[in-house]
Amino acid sequence: MTTLIAVYTSSGLIGRCDAKCYEALTPLCECICGGRNHGKGRECATTNTRALAQEWITSYTQSRSLVTFITEVHLECQHRTLWEECP
Repeated sequence: MTTLIAVYTSSGLIGRCDAKCYEALTPLCECICGGRNHGKGRECATTNTRALAQEWITSYTQSRSLVTFITEVHLECQHRTLWEECP
């Protein structure tokens, strides 16, 4: 299962967006993407994460009043491609 984006504190992993979200078939989503990647498939979720990672991190950490945290963005989500397209 590929994690596209994750947030960690001294307590460990506290939020992420992974295959449970982007390959989901049920409507419930509580991950860091706020539902943007939910059920979209890996390719679209990767494109969304490239474009919106910083926004999601800011929103997620502010909503939880986090001051000290570490983020991790999958390498594929750090670079744009010439062919990316997402509905």
